[in-house]
Amino acid sequence: MDLFPIWKRYVRAVEQEFARAGFPDASYSVARDDEHRGSCVAAWRWAVGTPLVNAQEWPEGLTLTWSSAGRWTYSVLDDHGLENTLVLPVPALAAPSAISALLPALMDGRHGQLPASEERWEHAGLLESWVESAALHGDDKYDAADQTAEEEAESFLRWQEQLDGEAAVAPEPGAGPSQDGGEPAGLTRYRVLAMRTDEAHPGAATLTNYTYARSAEEALAKVRRENERPGGLYGEQGLYRVVEVTEEGPAGEVLRQEAARRTFVDLVMNAARAETSQDVTGMPNPEMFGVLCDFFTRAIVFAGQFGFPSGSDPDDDQMHTSDPSRALSRLLLQHLTYHELDLVEAAPSWPLLEGRHIADRAHDDGQEEGSEASPELIEQVLAVCEPHYAAVTGTSAAQWDKELSRELVGLALRTVRLGERKAYPQALEEYLIENRARLEKLWRIYGPAGVFPQGVYHLVEMPESFVLCERIDNAPMWLTGVWGRECESETPLERLQEAWLYGTSGSDGR
Repeated sequence: MDLFPIWKRYVRAVEQEFARAGFPDASYSVARDDEHRGSCVAAWRWAVGTPLVNAQEWPEGLTLTWSSAGRWTYSVLDDHGLENTLVLPVPALAAPSAISALLPALMDGRHGQLPASEERWEHAGLLESWVESAALHGDDKYDAADQTAEEEAESFLRWQEQLDGEAAVAPEPGAGPSQDGGEPAGLTRYRVLAMRTDEAHPGAATLTNYTYARSAEEALAKVRRENERPGGLYGEQGLYRVVEVTEEGPAGEVLRQEAARRTFVDLVMNAARAETSQDVTGMPNPEMFGVLCDFFTRAIVFAGQFGFPSGSDPDDDQMHTSDPSRALSRLLLQHLTYHELDLVEAAPSWPLLEGRHIADRAHDDGQEEGSEASPELIEQVLAVCEPHYAAVTGTSAAQWDKELSRELVGLALRTVRLGERKAYPQALEEYLIENRARLEKLWRIYGPAGVFPQGVYHLVEMPESFVLCERIDNAPMWLTGVWGRECESETPLERLQEAWLYGTSGSDGR
């Protein structure tokens, strides 16, 4: 039995779901897997510059891959520029809606916040039974069980083709106009929107068609069959591209509102980029710029999806960012510069910690808040941290880079207030004991033997990561600002933040 046509049905269902959910801009391919007879490999690629794809997180674009012989995967570049393949937290034959649900977080680069799902495609059981039959009987075409499975598969494909409108659809009993002469009984009214692909084409920029069908797939096939031909509204194939198929009614209205939101965000981002010069002056420190990006992400880009920590979502103190928010932040800074206004931190200059500003003042010994910690304190903190790390990970001091540990612990201690530094080793000891279960989960999932390739979360493989976790919980903005000024790349800390805040809680679905 050749399973390739059957696998293609699943790939097609996913492609249709992406179009329905508003992610139609991927280049899409499906092919046989030469290494596994009858297997299928499909890939969706969103290029750099595609709306909603975070160019900073995906400098080479985003590629999503599915293999009938494997799982749903995507690729990331580690800190050494090497490509690593990561597995999505969904089944091999996941429901198409489960894949589209994690695309917003994936496109924004929030790897630790991908919504996990165990929901499977409605026909997954059938496909698995045919795969089992093909593996059991091989090329024995005369085996009764194999013939039965093949007949079932052929019947399944014919039915799917009918639903797509690729073959004649026999009217069902009761189908036809309803008693009031309006909507045909048993059918739903769909709206199909197409956009012109060639600006030189004299036709309208957008075309909207309405049709009655049993499903969005059937509606799309019917409209294409009627219009994608010489003399039809779409003309020759390729002049127009269908970008939206929505059900008329309350559910369809919600989808249209989401599509309108995406269109508006794209318009705002492109306009901001066009207005912003390449040499914006008066750029604030990375921490303040991050606050601006977080504000625009919450207020405009994902309005209603992210609350504000000062209001409806007090537990979300994570700094969010996106391509549109960065474009708007740069444009705001340029506008302020034009009016000879500077965006500066008000004294005291350090961010809020436990409801109080950290004073930027000199102490009796001449030290200022944010200054370097003493070598003695760094050694004390390492002496507290290392036994806990060894107990959790099973590693030993011989495997650690002591010099790097001292450097990163020193960086973390700059975010501890001067008046609290003397008591910090004891406070850290209590914190590590209290969070032992989370630390064990962090190592189990994100360590070198976890579900991610070694090196992606490389800070987890260092004992000083335990100190950084404590600082992420108690001084996140201050730590982000210090790290941004002192380190070449913010990616390692961002990944540790995602893992610690979203990957170790009891409600993360793992």
